[in-house]
Amino acid sequence: MKKFLKVMLVCVMVLFAFTLVFGTSKKDEKEGIVIGFSNASVSNSWRVFMVANYEHEVTLHPEIAASYYTDADDKPEKQIADVDDLLVKGIDVLIISPAVQDAVNPAVEKAFDMGIPVIVFDRKVTTDKYTTFIETSNYEMGKAQGEWLAKELNGKGKIVAFSGVAGSGPAEDRWKGAQDAFSKYPGIEILGQQYTDWSPPKAKGVMEAFIQQFSQIDGIWADSGLMSWPALEALKEAGRPLVPSTGEQLNAYAKFVVKNNLRGFIYPFPAWMSRIAVQYAIKAAQGEKLPKYIEIPVDPIGPDEIADYVQMDKSDFWWVGDDQMPEEFLPSFD
Repeated sequence: MKKFLKVMLVCVMVLFAFTLVFGTSKKDEKEGIVIGFSNASVSNSWRVFMVANYEHEVTLHPEIAASYYTDADDKPEKQIADVDDLLVKGIDVLIISPAVQDAVNPAVEKAFDMGIPVIVFDRKVTTDKYTTFIETSNYEMGKAQGEWLAKELNGKGKIVAFSGVAGSGPAEDRWKGAQDAFSKYPGIEILGQQYTDWSPPKAKGVMEAFIQQFSQIDGIWADSGLMSWPALEALKEAGRPLVPSTGEQLNAYAKFVVKNNLRGFIYPFPAWMSRIAVQYAIKAAQGEKLPKYIEIPVDPIGPDEIADYVQMDKSDFWWVGDDQMPEEFLPSFD
């Protein structure tokens, strides 16, 4: 998986290099908007799809003269340095998906204080010095997943929980939402909760440890299919009962649920929100006043709808609904 993601990152950077060179020539002519995109990472396939959507959206706007892209490898200190580099390049607007929600505040505040619009999306920051924040509500996502699982278990059962990157907005907000949902069901016992970085191998290893530790597991709350899918695989390999679970639009999760006739719940977190970030970055650079918060609504996919939702002919690492772009922009998962 790591090798694949590194290859994908190289492809993304080559494509962005072309855009950058083309854009720089236009900027020299004092034309167009220069965007800087500081990305937390492409550490999982959702983020690969997110960058692909961003890249395609940029090509649709002739008013964009150049697009500079950086990847922080999920390291806050690198992301701060990345933003500094983007500011030196003379960007007109900063788009940022923060590695964590507080440590990159200084970089966001620096750009904002310089009068540069800052479009935060996907993951939040804890400063208020930004122009707008775009997300599908992570809190509501975690809460809806928790509510569904509790009701699926008739308000009683032993569950294990999986979160993404500790300290990141999505992981913390989703878990807070889930906890608030579970608090209404005293019969729900949380056996353990672990941060597994949205990494299938890490999630599978943690689930294997849970299986050794607990003789009864009735449900899996995971804020992403990147973790519920391998957790279910671990249960199956151990010969344990397969249980209700939650996730989002990762194809592997949907496939596993359908193939094994399981009860699952999908709450999409669209990778195409990067497109919305580009659109609002243009508005901000042109001087339009933006709302402080923009929520992208989604429709959850219940257990009876997953069979019609899944794309059985696509890769496990495909993200259903995030592939609305020409083929040359689509990630390859061969």
